[in-house]
Amino acid sequence: MRMYWGTAVLLVAAGIGGLTVLLPVTSLWLPGSPLATRLGLTTASGSDLGIPWLLARSPDRIQHDAVVALFGLLVGTAVATLATATLTILTLSAARGSAREPEVAVRRAVGASRGGLLAAALLEAAAVGAAALALGSVLGVVGTRVAIAEWPGIMELGTLGPDVVAALAIAAAIVMGAILPLAFPRQKRVAEAEAKPQGLLVPAFQLGISLTVLTASALIVRHAAHLIEAGRAGAGGGGGQVFEIAAPDGPPAERASQYAALLERLNRQFESGAVSLTSRGAIAGLGTVAVAVTECGRCYEGSIYTPWRFKDATHQLVTADSFQALGVHLIAGRGITSADRWGSQRVAVISRLLAARHFQDGNAIGRALKVGVEFSDWYTVVGVVDDRQPIGFGAATLPEYTVYLSLLQLPARSVELLIRSGASTAVTPVVNGALRETLGPLVPRVEPVAESALLAAEIAPLEWFGRWFRVEGWATLGLAVLGTFALMRLWVLSLRPELGVRRAMGARRSQILWFLLSRAAAVGMAGVVIGLWFGPALWQGLSQLVVGLPSWDPGIVAGYGSVLVATAIAGAVLPGWQAINAPPAELIGSG
Repeated sequence: MRMYWGTAVLLVAAGIGGLTVLLPVTSLWLPGSPLATRLGLTTASGSDLGIPWLLARSPDRIQHDAVVALFGLLVGTAVATLATATLTILTLSAARGSAREPEVAVRRAVGASRGGLLAAALLEAAAVGAAALALGSVLGVVGTRVAIAEWPGIMELGTLGPDVVAALAIAAAIVMGAILPLAFPRQKRVAEAEAKPQGLLVPAFQLGISLTVLTASALIVRHAAHLIEAGRAGAGGGGGQVFEIAAPDGPPAERASQYAALLERLNRQFESGAVSLTSRGAIAGLGTVAVAVTECGRCYEGSIYTPWRFKDATHQLVTADSFQALGVHLIAGRGITSADRWGSQRVAVISRLLAARHFQDGNAIGRALKVGVEFSDWYTVVGVVDDRQPIGFGAATLPEYTVYLSLLQLPARSVELLIRSGASTAVTPVVNGALRETLGPLVPRVEPVAESALLAAEIAPLEWFGRWFRVEGWATLGLAVLGTFALMRLWVLSLRPELGVRRAMGARRSQILWFLLSRAAAVGMAGVVIGLWFGPALWQGLSQLVVGLPSWDPGIVAGYGSVLVATAIAGAVLPGWQAINAPPAELIGSG
């Protein structure tokens, strides 16, 4: 241990790095299902819109599914980090075993048994593994607490099972790396074995994994910032105030009347602003996903006559000012008005894409639309609005089509009140006074949330995942650097006899250095190719879960790719410099 302390330190560092980034992920993993996670988001009652649905997905369900899917991808990157840590530990162990072969040969020559050597190796591995597990566990627990503290939602109780498996995997890699060179002795030195071209695939594979994860994290972090800006721009700068209101129990007709009275009172108070009541999540573009049946008319799909189309759509409840407040532009017909209330003809406004694709010649105004499973749940389309880009967490899984219904005709219990006041009047006292007068004196006092803060809260889970993808990526790169440096050193050492012959035949130092660095650069380029080969599986998976996220970005890939190439070259610089400055006779004799 004292003689080869440098490699032992690197082994401990590799174990610490692996555990530090694994534990915050495994600690959030619940056993029993491949996709079970402790992470969750706050739910609210009344998000069903009061309609009898068939196989509908509420905003809560949509966001939960997005958390589970993104966590599954994060677990996949953690497994890739574990694989990189294992390869790095085995690589460092191989380098350690190669350096100790002369010592082992001497000990065998003076009578040491293989069992004794294995016992010594196990003792050394136990010391290295204990140090790695102790320090890595401490840092991993710190990372876990940071991850839990930063998560913008709720957290379930977990178990230690996944953490123990991660720790055992690191410990097993350290033990295997220590005993394999002794359990299966080679006739050749490890350095000679690593001189084969396929030996350099290991660092290339490690670098490729890090490229895949780092690119994914950069895409998420950058896109989260874009979503916040887009949401603010599309909603009038995000300068309004949002109140979450839970109406008391009562008949729907009575609640619809109370909502109408609330809007009338607030509109009188804020004449120069906008007052909008919407279903929960509508401000961020979320809603209940269910089948809508369109009266298409003389429509065909291929050669099949389809007068009725059954299509998944996002359903949102709105009031008269909602389209203006949300930045949704009217294209044809009219929007929802204050006259569209309980007892009047049921009406719907649909998005441009739904009208264009599933109504004859795109003419949807005046045609029927069925919502829910009840036979009486038919609505008349009275308007078409532009398609809206949702920014809510999980919005990428929403269908392309949106149906807007009148909240005064479907008075859900849980609603969001958005007020943009053009006056200096204090909003909160006015709202609470109006709630007590219209919904009853027992309605609890509500406090506003800034619209910009609400939009930021919708992006917060995505930002959390982006940060931890980035942690996994940089940790993978760090572990890959350790393995790459070790393997590149072994590779250069294995070429010393060949380099000595070249020097003896008149090759200049610059030529030999170019020979080494160009092949090291080729290893980095191979890592880029491997990353581009495996990366789309992760990048496309993310693009299907994050609305508007590109499947990849050439600029980001090029930036991180240059880091990989520089890393591979740096791993060959020191041993290459030592080789070109050694006498040819010494290089040839090292074989």
